[in-house]
Amino acid sequence: MDFSERIKYEWNKSDNTLMRVIMINVAVYLLLATVIIIAKFGGVPILGDITAKVFFLPADISDLAFRPWTLLTYGFAHSIGDIFHIVFNMLVLFWFGQIVVSEIGSNRFLGLYIWGILAGAVAFLLLFNFVPYFTDLKNGTVLIGASAGVYAVVVAAGTLLPNVKMNLFLLGEVSLKWIAMGYIILSFVSLAGGNAGGNMAHLGGALIGYLFIVQYRKGNDWSKPIVGVTSFFANLFKRKPKMKAYKGGASSYKADDSNRQKQARAKKSTEEQNQIDEILDKISASGYESLTQKEKQILFQASKK
Repeated sequence: MDFSERIKYEWNKSDNTLMRVIMINVAVYLLLATVIIIAKFGGVPILGDITAKVFFLPADISDLAFRPWTLLTYGFAHSIGDIFHIVFNMLVLFWFGQIVVSEIGSNRFLGLYIWGILAGAVAFLLLFNFVPYFTDLKNGTVLIGASAGVYAVVVAAGTLLPNVKMNLFLLGEVSLKWIAMGYIILSFVSLAGGNAGGNMAHLGGALIGYLFIVQYRKGNDWSKPIVGVTSFFANLFKRKPKMKAYKGGASSYKADDSNRQKQARAKKSTEEQNQIDEILDKISASGYESLTQKEKQILFQASKK
């Protein structure tokens, strides 16, 4: 299985929302890098301007009115000049995202992440449009990065499992609640620095992460509207099965034949799933390289279904 096939396989896994979010962030980063390189070396600065209008959230509400989609798209873009921006965000998202997914599931994780991005955008806009010191600075100021969504996930993990410990480099075992609190304090004191807008977005994401879990425990699932919208658009691109019409009175032998076909398909599907499970167990025990060529092909074919 080559690299592209591996990516396809990872993307098509069920309940794989966390990895899909990370993959989208990485893909957008590479896309932005490619466009900016072409713009610079090809002498086409307009490409850079178009990229900014698609992905960067402007602080000025009058600019936002002409590109409202940036309330969301900014959260999937990262600074090209600082690779550690995306690397650190994706590592933290992966570590804490696994904890959140294990507790509330993939769909709710997606809702949490998107709400974090939106809350970060709102906090950023409030700062630059209603706090006197910052209103004169909003012209030309933009926001990018997944940090607000990442903060939402970190704080959600700390709220869900406050006393579970994570082993941190140099610090040893630290409870999730203290890690989340550390993130919040760090962004709060950093409001006095040069990236006040970014840190305000962090705090907006952190707040929504806490509120999301509080409401979840009360039986209010804030992820439903997000999942509903994403499912609608996802279904638009799914191939619909062809419908067959039969003229009046289908005979009994046709019904029997249909039942036999259904049973045969179910049996085949079970056998295929058992085969896939055995291959995955082998990967878990001995690694991907231990698979035979036939097993790799079976895995690849399964990923395409």
